[in-house]
Amino acid sequence: MNTSKRSIIVIIYLMMTISFRGAFAGTGTGANDDISNMGNNTSAKVGLALSGGGARGIAHIGVIIALEENNIPIDLIAGTSMGSIVGGLYAAGYSGSEMQRLVNEIDWVGLFNQSPDPALVLVSKRYGMMEPIVRLRFKMWDIYLPYGMNNGQRISETLFHLTAPANFAARTDFDSLVVPFRATAVDVASAELLFLKRGDLAQAIHASMAIPMLFSPARVDDRMLVDGGVLNILPTDVTKEMGADIIIACDLEGLFPLGQEPKHFADVAIHTLDITIRELKKGNVKLADILIEPDLGDHSSSDYSGLDSLIRLGYEATMSQMDNIKSLVPESLRRRKEPKRQLDQELINRARIDYIKVKGNDRVRLPVITGEFAMNEGDVFNLDMALHGVKKIYATGLFENVWLEPEYLADDLVGVNIHVIEKYPRTIGFGLNYRSEEGTGGFVQIVHFNFFGWGERFMPLLRVGDLYKRAGLEIVNDRFFATPLTVHNGIYYERESPYIYDADGNKTGNLEMDRVVAQFSVGVQPNSKLMFTTGLRGERVWLGRNQYLDLNSQTLENWNAFGQILFDNTDDRYFPNHGVRLVLNGESIVEFKPAAKPYTKIFGELNWHFPVGRATISLNIFAGASTDGLPIYEQFRFGGPFRVPGYHRNELWSNEAQRAALGVRFKFFKIWHFIVGASSTSMDGGKSFINGLTAGVVAATPVGPIRLVYGRADDNREQVYFSLGYDF
Repeated sequence: MNTSKRSIIVIIYLMMTISFRGAFAGTGTGANDDISNMGNNTSAKVGLALSGGGARGIAHIGVIIALEENNIPIDLIAGTSMGSIVGGLYAAGYSGSEMQRLVNEIDWVGLFNQSPDPALVLVSKRYGMMEPIVRLRFKMWDIYLPYGMNNGQRISETLFHLTAPANFAARTDFDSLVVPFRATAVDVASAELLFLKRGDLAQAIHASMAIPMLFSPARVDDRMLVDGGVLNILPTDVTKEMGADIIIACDLEGLFPLGQEPKHFADVAIHTLDITIRELKKGNVKLADILIEPDLGDHSSSDYSGLDSLIRLGYEATMSQMDNIKSLVPESLRRRKEPKRQLDQELINRARIDYIKVKGNDRVRLPVITGEFAMNEGDVFNLDMALHGVKKIYATGLFENVWLEPEYLADDLVGVNIHVIEKYPRTIGFGLNYRSEEGTGGFVQIVHFNFFGWGERFMPLLRVGDLYKRAGLEIVNDRFFATPLTVHNGIYYERESPYIYDADGNKTGNLEMDRVVAQFSVGVQPNSKLMFTTGLRGERVWLGRNQYLDLNSQTLENWNAFGQILFDNTDDRYFPNHGVRLVLNGESIVEFKPAAKPYTKIFGELNWHFPVGRATISLNIFAGASTDGLPIYEQFRFGGPFRVPGYHRNELWSNEAQRAALGVRFKFFKIWHFIVGASSTSMDGGKSFINGLTAGVVAATPVGPIRLVYGRADDNREQVYFSLGYDF
């Protein structure tokens, strides 16, 4: 089923398209009558019109390959939606075979992922906020509803990388590309159908393929534009307007077969929309001298697999009409020796930057944006560095979209326009999880960011659960005044009631603890992967009486100095396939009240992940030690499926511990993972070792990971663990 037809506002879409069918359906003049009289006319122009169709549009590449192999010139090209992508790349100088290579190299899953590149997100942000199931965004008190399910950021970045050199060399005039080109788009405010012919080629293509509801509209010259297929799915009229004498059209829109009755309400909506599309394009179909309609079966417009098969079907459909095509395209045109226009694709990388302007920012201060761009006025432009800068700006989390428009000033001079669309600055996140033995937990976290324009975050938090409760406020600035410095301050109250177990694993009660904490820290992040932090933490702790632990009620007060080194270049928080995460911590009491004792505590943990075939190998090493006087609530806690399998979660407490584990994860059925692992843990000065084995399944779901894991220790302790939701 076509993805665009799944829209819940399909009726609105339908009404809009019907209301304009008379204005934009085309002239209906029929095929050109004078083609057969061209003879040896070498000035006649062949135009190619490419329809939309989502993933089905990949078949357009096969059409182009067939035309190229048979020396059929393509003098003009116009495209809608996926047709604009294929047409735009061809106009930028890519041959059919080069496009086939490109589409097979593209990570299509990653292309439709709107999350920032994890390698560019600052480590202070990767773990600084709780992971919610639902996050609502507000501007003042107005709730933000997105314009589409996907903001198209990764698509925009990819298109920019592929087209910017040609677009600059063509001086941002689409008529000066290797082949003159037009992209169709619709202004959703004015209902105007546009044939984009100059400006930023990547943004024009982005606008043409912005399927309503599926993708957010693209901004072009302060217009909000969506998929041209809303009003013109097959732009033969555009090629005719461009001056084509012979029009070859390829139509890949998967419409329902005529005569087939709908089976349910969704079918009724889809069939009704298809009727409208057929009506809208009738006139444009008549304009085509050759209409190519590859039989792609039921290949979905959202299925980006089997791309070579789609290309082959497009090729075969074109070859089946090659005799007709050659009869319409005189041999004189096919023998025409006039070479394609050549563009200096390296011109942009030799141009010097005359200016850098930021457009679209309201509250975010300029240094926050330009500080991530890594190039300055006077530098020689570098396409890869520019794209990296766009990705870094987007990774700040302050913007819905970021894109670049290099402006041609001279062959050796370029102006850089950085466009941004700011996010609404207030969010409320709601989280929920369940852990066997620990019960249910939830939280509400408000994040108000960019209050002063420097990207700072004010984060009130309320967390509740069977064993843990917390309320507090954190104030964080990841790039303090756009410098590498980071500041993290907070104050919170927490109540913790962890279970206490005897030597046989039986519950004996809970340790009751209340704590008020104030924390002040400053750090430096020389890059996105590394952070050094130092700070001071003051706390007042109330411990309840516990007979099993021989612990009387007491109140402790102290000030701790602490430091941390954090390095993280993993590619995913929950299911990393490669990378290293290293955390080194140290803390020491600098002032204490009676009943508290001085102590020093140091610990570190290494997680290393690397792929081997279809599996991911993970190595975990932990080591921690402390001096005498470590209070019980600061002891290291172990137990659970990944920290001493076979034992209850947090069952084992100790002043020092070492642990090593090796795990293997296999992915199957898209979201499911099978995991196996072995571990060895030493506590109490190495007097004893606990070895364990783990096996289970994990699924990545929209509400967080689901885990069902069995763990067994070598002392015959065993446990089954179940959890649902993100960790917090």
